[in-house]
Amino acid sequence: MIKNYITIALRNLRKNGAYAFINIAGLGLGLGCALLLFALVRYHYRTDKHHSKFDRIYRFTSASHSPDGDFYSTGVPYPFGNALRTDHPEIEHVAMLEEQEEPTVMVPGTKGEIDRKFKEDNAKGAYAEPSYFQIFDYTWLAGGPTNLAGPNTVVLSAKLATKYFRTTNAIGRTVTLNGRIPARVVGIFTDYADNTDFAYEFIGSWASMKAVRGGDPLDEDFGNINSSTLCFALLNSRYSVANWNHDAAAFLRKHNTERAKKVVYLIQSLGDIHFATAYDGVDKNLILSLFIIGLFLVITACINFVNLATAQALNRAREVGVRKVLGSTRGQLLGQFMGETTLIVALALLVAIGVFSYGLSLVQTYLHGVFRFTFDYTPSVVAWLTLLVVGVILLAGLYPALVLAGFRPVVALAGKIMTQRANGTPPGGFTVRRGLVVAQFAISQMLIIGLVVVTNQLHYIQSKDLGFRKEAIMTIGLPNVPSQDVAKMSTFRNLAMALPDVAKFSYSMSGAPQADWINSGQINYDNRPDEARFSSQRKSIDANYVDLFGLTLVAGRNLAPSDTAREVLVNETFVRKLGINDPTQVLGKMLHNVTRTRHLEIVGVVKDFNQTDLKNAIEPLFMTTQANNYFRANLQLRTAAYQRVIKQLEAAYNQVYPDNYFAHQFVDDQIQARYQEEQTMGRLVNFFAAVALFIGCMGLYGLVLFMVTQRTKEIGVRKVLGASVGSILWLLNREFVRLIVIAFAVAAPVAWYVMRGWLSSFEYRILIGPAIFGSSLLITVLVATLTVGFQSIRAALMNPVTSLRSE
Repeated sequence: MIKNYITIALRNLRKNGAYAFINIAGLGLGLGCALLLFALVRYHYRTDKHHSKFDRIYRFTSASHSPDGDFYSTGVPYPFGNALRTDHPEIEHVAMLEEQEEPTVMVPGTKGEIDRKFKEDNAKGAYAEPSYFQIFDYTWLAGGPTNLAGPNTVVLSAKLATKYFRTTNAIGRTVTLNGRIPARVVGIFTDYADNTDFAYEFIGSWASMKAVRGGDPLDEDFGNINSSTLCFALLNSRYSVANWNHDAAAFLRKHNTERAKKVVYLIQSLGDIHFATAYDGVDKNLILSLFIIGLFLVITACINFVNLATAQALNRAREVGVRKVLGSTRGQLLGQFMGETTLIVALALLVAIGVFSYGLSLVQTYLHGVFRFTFDYTPSVVAWLTLLVVGVILLAGLYPALVLAGFRPVVALAGKIMTQRANGTPPGGFTVRRGLVVAQFAISQMLIIGLVVVTNQLHYIQSKDLGFRKEAIMTIGLPNVPSQDVAKMSTFRNLAMALPDVAKFSYSMSGAPQADWINSGQINYDNRPDEARFSSQRKSIDANYVDLFGLTLVAGRNLAPSDTAREVLVNETFVRKLGINDPTQVLGKMLHNVTRTRHLEIVGVVKDFNQTDLKNAIEPLFMTTQANNYFRANLQLRTAAYQRVIKQLEAAYNQVYPDNYFAHQFVDDQIQARYQEEQTMGRLVNFFAAVALFIGCMGLYGLVLFMVTQRTKEIGVRKVLGASVGSILWLLNREFVRLIVIAFAVAAPVAWYVMRGWLSSFEYRILIGPAIFGSSLLITVLVATLTVGFQSIRAALMNPVTSLRSE
């Protein structure tokens, strides 16, 4: 019997090749894209779960709450770990770690000279206490963390060891970290699977932090918090989260100084870190949205199958009638038709795996950030994939099978299925099919509206005036040292300005006005009471910065040249925060930077500019000269021949800083990189909206093909009676246009609600107006019209003699 079912199924596939192709291609494409999205979701929900102590690992973070808003930082003060160990020895392990973004590493030659320099743009480094390796799992190829207690030691990943020494047998070899820290390799660990938030390619000893910081970190005040200074703990039954929540207040009273009295320390499980958006984690709603899009693609593909299968039911009515007359039971017919569905889904699964595999390679090549992931066919994944396929078979095949198996044999053999059903409803499930078409195109239009919104928001981001010049400006990183060498900085400035292609030169702490690296602290203005303090961002800039970046002074003057902090510029938001409307009123007033215990005179007010990305409002800001806190050189170029001037600047840089890596970026590229996640999201939405629309139009094409076949003689009669080509086209297309408009009415409010939520993460955003909805509907109608147009025009132009010849 099974062989007979397979034979009949293959025969029907060959007989109805167009329908078979649409079903297999639609299901394959929908399943393949859905698998890609489901795999991405699975990857993010499994981040860091490979650690054997996953459920006992916690991270301490800092937070402050004030009328100005809530502030969260992943960092804690340097002495935090020692204080925690001293006060709570019952905690199993405590480990401090200092992250190093895009670290520089130099490998000495055989005579001790610098042989090669590396800047690890796509890797992170760290300095950690040995107890870090008792909390997190590492697999060691050679050596280990036991020798990491002393200064000037480091462990490397196998990838870095091979890159630096062309072998993993590198124990005892030496590298130079951050341009000045010589470190002996004491361990090599296996490369990470990339499902971790803590993929440090090198980890230096915590004892080396004295050289990194230029002093003992333990001597620093509890008020100094850097987001890259992390503290992890391994809790147990002797000390839990509840214990910390009880003890935190006493810990604060004991250790927090006047400078840090508004700070509190929170505890966060390892499982919560990945999705903690307050700490720049991945937005769980974004991942869930992608999961829902994956479900939509599967549903859209299944709708195609149901629509075409129920449409074809009319052609198979006599087959069902004959089988029932010959003794086939309803269960046997259900088994036959579900078997045919299983065969189609199996063929579609082969297509889906091909789409998934190709898509995975594209993801690794072109996508970045949270959208980049790896995937393995583990037993759990295979089981999950099997459940998905079974679900698709039931979702796509059960209703059509019930329709076909439910035909009454007398009616079927009499050829009256076209005119009646046992319950009086229209034949072949037309009412259900209309509902499915509406659902299918509602999904497509929701994605298209999302596409239009994301595209417009990205265009708005790229075209908005940020309040500063960004064209033809390059930033160059200076050595990451506790205090810059002013003499060397002067030499490099002179060498750079001697180049004909360099127009202007400036030093600053964090490069462009819009930057990730922001310092902040408590401000006291004009000796106001302590209650009038508020938090302000701080930038260290030289006197050339305002001119180079084209900042606008609305009152007062620019900073006077100085290597130390004496004067300040403030922005308009700073003035408004003081409750002052006239910016000239703040000129000459003294500013007390509480965290630096300095009194500085306000000499100018600059027009507001965006200090971070457009997701955040402009904050109060003051800027002052402080040469030992400059970490970027900023250059405005006169030429478009960038490669030439880059080589000249690199030569000048290496002349002044021979032990450091020359790294440069253009400001406009930096700004674009800040929205990489949004740009990638836009590309994904564009792609999956196109896939959903394509799958829907494939089904629409199949339905039109079936409808034209069923109504060929009707069209011929209408043409003989004088119907025009236009009226025939309207006859065939009006149903689908009406369904698409109904689908739009369903999709528009849902899409508006979802996209309004997405836009709410931007302080500066577009409005979702009628033009967005109108363009989305127009796109869908045009694509659907083009899809059904060919068959409709062909039917309308057909010679009625041909269609009526058999009559």
